[in-house]
Amino acid sequence: MSFFNLHPNIRFRIITIFLTTLTTNMIFPFMAIYFAKTIGPIQTSIFLSLSIIVNLISSILGGNFADNYGRKKVMIFSDIIRVFTFLMFALSNSPWYDWPYLTLIFFFINNICSGLYSPASEAMLLDVSTPENRKYMYGILYWISNLSIAIGGAVGAFFFNEYLFYLFIALSITGILSTLITMFLISETHFPNINHKKKRKTGSEKEIISMFQSYKIIINDKLFLLFLFSSMLLFSLESHLANFISIRLEGEIEKTTLVPFKFEFSGIELIGLLRSENTICVVVFSVFATWLIKKQDEKTLIFLGFLMYVIGYGVLSFSINPWILLGIMVVAVIGEVIAFPIHQSYMGDIIPDHLRSSYLALNRIAIKGSALIGTLSISFASILPMTYFSLFVWLSGLIGLIIFKLILPAIYERRFEKETNVSLKAN
Repeated sequence: MSFFNLHPNIRFRIITIFLTTLTTNMIFPFMAIYFAKTIGPIQTSIFLSLSIIVNLISSILGGNFADNYGRKKVMIFSDIIRVFTFLMFALSNSPWYDWPYLTLIFFFINNICSGLYSPASEAMLLDVSTPENRKYMYGILYWISNLSIAIGGAVGAFFFNEYLFYLFIALSITGILSTLITMFLISETHFPNINHKKKRKTGSEKEIISMFQSYKIIINDKLFLLFLFSSMLLFSLESHLANFISIRLEGEIEKTTLVPFKFEFSGIELIGLLRSENTICVVVFSVFATWLIKKQDEKTLIFLGFLMYVIGYGVLSFSINPWILLGIMVVAVIGEVIAFPIHQSYMGDIIPDHLRSSYLALNRIAIKGSALIGTLSISFASILPMTYFSLFVWLSGLIGLIIFKLILPAIYERRFEKETNVSLKAN
């Protein structure tokens, strides 16, 4: 398997994902600071919380639209509006205008479009991939995403304050390029049986009923719900690094020395070092993990990978020894880069082809839910002793791992059923 053996849609999506992730990470991670300075911290907190909720709701709608109207139509529609929001960001923060509230409005609209776009784009990747090449595909995407996040975050840290207008121009250019690639180089992968004209005649009420019927099917899918719940618990571990673990290290380490190098740093500086190490290790080890996944049994690899990941973040939740923290971060990252691409490929095995976007829309609950667990940890950590919350981190990871281990046979059973159905249709 090589990059050029992948479907053209996947190759072009890898390019657009790299470009858009690169430029968005120059800006969006710092927008909370921007809004806190311009409209106030309380208003920013409320606004960002509402944005997350609206993004989740629009994902649910976007998943249904992509299943009923096709992936490409939803992606192009979302892309065009997103490009318009990027241009308005640039205008609102140009040398001629300073309009933070207009930026806020279009940031909100951009979140809606991102929610609409994500299920369609993720479903398209599943449409044109196979169980054999999905692990390779997700391995590349994982590496590309982390590389672009690392580069984009570093560029943004240096240029966000002084050159925000030019960063928005760069974001607009990559947005236009991504839209053109989607329009002219990416092909449609899903052709619903429902005739659009006939569907319009049935009225919006029946469309809403149809959407609820689709999501009713998903809610009754116990395997998917257990997969979702275990994913949320496992993904929440990494979110603690930016929340509970950071607060704990900042509070417990005033000054520490990295023996024998006599390198002295504070808890905050150690947090920055750990996060940088995390990003660098992901980029470096992802190449090794992609090779390993192709050579070894995936059942064994994903279990060992998640076990290393849980142990890594479990130790990070209570240790204050800098050498142990730096060493165990390597263990956690190796586990992460081994397990995550395989885990993502299982999603394609679980969900039925005709409801891919709708399933993927609800899968975002796991992502948003894990982030929510991380942010709630700040409140609980201020009430409970740190030891109790460290225990919570361990339990979250172990329960998520046990649930995943228990449903693994059912995942392979569903994969076999799908492959059998495909073979029967081919014959």
